[in-house]
Amino acid sequence: MRALVTGISGFVGGHLAEHLVRHEDQVVGLSASGRWPDDLAHLSGKIRIEPCDLAAISVEAMTDLLARKQPEVIYHLAAQANPQASVADPRGTWALNLGGALTLLESVKAAGLRTRVVLVGSGVCYGNPTPEQMPVSESCPLRPNNPYSASKGAADLLGVQHFLAHGTDVVMARPFNHAGPRQSSKYVLGGLARQVAEVEAGIAPRVEVGNLDIVRDFADVRDVVRGYHLLATRGDAGEIYNLGSGRGTRLSDALEILRGLATVPIEVHVDPARVRPVDQPLLVADASKLRAATGWEPRFSIEQTLEDMLDGWRQALRSSPQ
Repeated sequence: MRALVTGISGFVGGHLAEHLVRHEDQVVGLSASGRWPDDLAHLSGKIRIEPCDLAAISVEAMTDLLARKQPEVIYHLAAQANPQASVADPRGTWALNLGGALTLLESVKAAGLRTRVVLVGSGVCYGNPTPEQMPVSESCPLRPNNPYSASKGAADLLGVQHFLAHGTDVVMARPFNHAGPRQSSKYVLGGLARQVAEVEAGIAPRVEVGNLDIVRDFADVRDVVRGYHLLATRGDAGEIYNLGSGRGTRLSDALEILRGLATVPIEVHVDPARVRPVDQPLLVADASKLRAATGWEPRFSIEQTLEDMLDGWRQALRSSPQ
């Protein structure tokens, strides 16, 4: 299948690219940088990557690009994906997360393509559901509490509108938290894994943490991209699908798993500056709709995910200059 992936050079984009290559899809990637980062250099001989800033490109230019590439499926991953960064730059977040999705969908329409579009949103758009709404289904009201989650929820509504108004072949994936090898330390599990590896290596004396009572549904990124691939052929156009493991993990438990994997004792210190005032205490997905449509099931446990992340940071620290 001819696939086009926006945001291909990011954390999730790299894992999706690897998954599509394994399935022998013909892949073209778009990225604002137009190049592969060092940890994805192994893909450079397999996938062509082109520069494309979806917050800046015109509909006309994007239409021309799609007409030349003729993709059978588009995976739209390009986004400003950090909730805290979105608070610092709300306009930039909306411009990319909603504006980029609008440019893409309008370009698909203008090019006259019958391309399947997998529009990737986020489970954080549900905000802070009540305990009675757990696990969270697609019918839960949206109550976003930052520009990232609001812009992602809006992009989902845009996808529904485009399907209803123009017949665009679009499905909306709403993934909950996901983690895995190569994840940035800007995200909570990536940060914990990196800190544990740094303590092992003698670089840091202890692990600094914020609120460890938060419970999240952490799916492995390799399971998540497999879900996107299944939605490309089995999802129903115009529908929204939650994507998550259905299992809540308390951050304190995740840290204990990492401490158990560590080769040295790990001291932990709570840093008040890391405690966020708008943290959601509990968010777990009901992904039964996705399972019914595609047969998707998670294959990676949280224990395996954390072990692979820790091994990745150990390797990164060994290979980086001290």
